[in-house]
Amino acid sequence: MQIPHVAVSLQNLPGKWIGMSGLVMLMLGATVDFWGFGALLRNQIKNKLALKKGNEFRKAWTKFEDPIDFKIYIFNVTNPMEVQKGQKPILVEIGPYFYEEYKEKMDMKDRREDDTVSFNPRDSWVFRADKSGGLTGDEILTIPNAALLGMALTVEREKPVALQLINKAIPFIFGDPTSVFLTAPARKLLFEGVPLYCNTTNFSAKVICSELRKKEKDLHKLGEDIFGVSFFGMRNGTPGGRLTVKRGIEDIHDLGRVVAFNGQKKMTVWSGDPCNQFKGTDSTVFAPFITAKDTIAAFAPDLCRAAEAENLGPRKFKGIKGFLFNANFGDMSTDPKLKCFCTTPDTCMKKGIHDTTRCTGAPIMASLPHFLDSAPEYQDGVIGLNPSREKHVIMMILEPLTATPMVAYKRLQFSVPIHAIEKVDLMKELPTALVPILWVQEGMELDKKYLDKVRKIYKTRRLVNIFMWIVMIAGGGMGAAGAVLELRGRNPEMDIDQPPRRRKNPIEIAPIEISTPNKY
Repeated sequence: MQIPHVAVSLQNLPGKWIGMSGLVMLMLGATVDFWGFGALLRNQIKNKLALKKGNEFRKAWTKFEDPIDFKIYIFNVTNPMEVQKGQKPILVEIGPYFYEEYKEKMDMKDRREDDTVSFNPRDSWVFRADKSGGLTGDEILTIPNAALLGMALTVEREKPVALQLINKAIPFIFGDPTSVFLTAPARKLLFEGVPLYCNTTNFSAKVICSELRKKEKDLHKLGEDIFGVSFFGMRNGTPGGRLTVKRGIEDIHDLGRVVAFNGQKKMTVWSGDPCNQFKGTDSTVFAPFITAKDTIAAFAPDLCRAAEAENLGPRKFKGIKGFLFNANFGDMSTDPKLKCFCTTPDTCMKKGIHDTTRCTGAPIMASLPHFLDSAPEYQDGVIGLNPSREKHVIMMILEPLTATPMVAYKRLQFSVPIHAIEKVDLMKELPTALVPILWVQEGMELDKKYLDKVRKIYKTRRLVNIFMWIVMIAGGGMGAAGAVLELRGRNPEMDIDQPPRRRKNPIEIAPIEISTPNKY
């Protein structure tokens, strides 16, 4: 569109008129973003992101169209018999075992009364040998026997008089092991299950097996009274605990916030109220309109706590501005806010370690991979770790307007403690250490298909900002010109030095071409 040619003399226009026009333009430029386009854009984002039935975003949130990369790295213990005699475990990382992870929310129920939706999350994993760097799952690896160690450590903590019973039962249940380590193909360790033998007539073993049968839903059925234990097998394609989250229809800042788990509005797992409160979202969605002061949090049912991420400031991903967030587990031994995560007031893990014992019922410790950001003694207790911030930190880059994760990597390591227990034959000479079993990376980088949608909003916003500044600068210039003319009008004798002019033609305002921005 072309504005017609206009020729005017500034000297013939009142200074007040020019100044007021400039002021109006300045105010228009300053408010067009917030009260005009900005308000319209925010309203559209709210409508699109709120988890309304039939909403396109809700459909994508309910069932992810594309799989997420899921990589598993296993720590192979190369000196198990030496560890039995008190030496440090020597570890070699094997991986990644590459899986495609499919996420879906099952049995969704909405409640308009409190603007919530409830569901059971279901994760399914499919192995991709072509992306696993030659690994097939048949590799024979040695790791800490988490079932054996967990049984002994739990009894030591809760009922030490029964340790002799455990010692007699171990040979029958675990196949007469020679160490506290387990050697098996990777695929059995991860998904197919390693056997626990309850088809025995030994009294001690029968007592222990009666307790195992109470947890039969968490075990593979490998045969008559033979159960299998694995890290992910029983979760593969099985709906998890029931989450209730805010839909964000009434308040978009509540989008995805967890308000209940398995019908409970707060947990009873931990020793203090702060640790039992639900914080953050379900990790698959975050509230939009993030600022530089905001932090984010995501509740992890497997840990019975939220992982809180610190905002480290602006970052760009493929030309789009975002905020970088990093998370760790803090220090429950020194931070008063985290003390309630300790197993007892006197038994706290140190910096960087989250004790899941009270959550899972097993003494499994969560941390960042390779004990990144953990107390040095944990790294020193084993040989073969090489922590790297680039490879092992939990990180996300979120686009601030829509809170779209452009890059997201959740990385967690699971370890088991070992120490000498005099009444258990296989544990009499063990060193004291926290031994890593494996770590996982669940993550993605937004591909072009989705990134283009984010870029469309980003570019439109940038064009509006450019227009806003042009209007403000023009308005400021007109305001200044108006002020000068007004002063000269009030004081005719006011002399403003100007270079001589050769012609007295009025100042002409050239034609201005205004074109609509390209449609992205």
